[in-house]
Amino acid sequence: MEKLAINGGKPVREKDFPTNYLGVSLYDDKELEQVVSVVKDKSPFRHYGIGNPNKTELFEQKVREYFGCKHALAVTSGTAALFCAIIALGIGPGDEVILPTFGWFSNFFAITNAGALPVFADIDETLGLDAEDFERKITPNTKAVIVIDFQGSPANMNAVMRIAKNRGIKVIEDIAQAFGGEYNGTKLGRFGDIAVASFQLNKILCCGEGGIIFTDDDKYFNRAVRYHDLGFLRPYFDKLIDKEAYPDVKDSFAGSQYRMSEFQGAVLLAQIDKLDYILNTCREHHARIRESFKDNLHFKIRYIQGDCGITVFMLFDTSEEAGNFERCLRAEGIPTGAKSACRNLLHEAPITTKELTHPAMPPFGKGYAGENVDYTKSNETMKTDGIISRYVAMSIGPQYTYDDVTDIITAIQKVDENLYK
Repeated sequence: MEKLAINGGKPVREKDFPTNYLGVSLYDDKELEQVVSVVKDKSPFRHYGIGNPNKTELFEQKVREYFGCKHALAVTSGTAALFCAIIALGIGPGDEVILPTFGWFSNFFAITNAGALPVFADIDETLGLDAEDFERKITPNTKAVIVIDFQGSPANMNAVMRIAKNRGIKVIEDIAQAFGGEYNGTKLGRFGDIAVASFQLNKILCCGEGGIIFTDDDKYFNRAVRYHDLGFLRPYFDKLIDKEAYPDVKDSFAGSQYRMSEFQGAVLLAQIDKLDYILNTCREHHARIRESFKDNLHFKIRYIQGDCGITVFMLFDTSEEAGNFERCLRAEGIPTGAKSACRNLLHEAPITTKELTHPAMPPFGKGYAGENVDYTKSNETMKTDGIISRYVAMSIGPQYTYDDVTDIITAIQKVDENLYK
């Protein structure tokens, strides 16, 4: 048996892998042509200019076609998309929004930004929201739940949607890491009331920073559009809303400013045409690795049909096994770790400190619902850390080759045979 590299043997891989960044790794003349056309037209602002700005509008149209949704709104970031989604649902002080412990700061901040109270629920072995704990955390004040599809794989949407519908709770789907993923043949983002995605550097499509909100609901779209543009409803969006169904369409409220520029829209207009290639390539590589270890007795590879294939997650029985296996893989020249920086938010400031921009603000200010909430104690009864610690992750990029994947398979086999001989 070949000696493990961690014990002095020859590593399986001694050269670097291609980048495992996703959409950005495929930048070429297509993105350049779109951006150059914005410069030539001198029209970087989406609503008017010297030329004929239409990049962002065309991108939104492609998103509507891809997801089969009625409305899509491009914004400056995935965080902005979350902020707009919370406001779209009319969430505010006195309301509670449930979110998984395993997520990103933006999920928490979007809730507190509206003055609502974040309530954490556990995850299960999908690394998504645990439906049973979600149900346990519901109170009469629960207005919505955020579901995160971590690193390309769907959460248990059937169970989550059944509970949400039975209890009258709105569902926000955060598909920032799973744009193009599916669950039971339906695209992620098409289950809930409103969905958001991100186009930051680590995401499947990338324009540096950017986000999208999509929904079928006119009222939610109306509110999201207004909030993303200082409370305004510009003529382009005015014509997209059913004024007969929502006669308050001319009403306004204080908003923010999250308009996407034509430069971002131009890059995404080229990127979305590469989505199928990214997904097909990564899914093929993921399937090869999965198939090679389908009968393995020492770990199982997380897989739900519709997974985007961008990360291989190996689940072990204990954190000690996972940690040992990961150290050995790294020594064999295999990079480990997911592209996402998601973590257990219950360990992180300012969640643990409940610090906002002003101490009197809801939901944590004096007299508000979160004044006496102690997030540092919440983690004691949850299983999130235990689940995360039992996983070993390997990211896959669309520039990976057949031989690159062969090296991954060879290294896993080598480590498995040595550790469990």
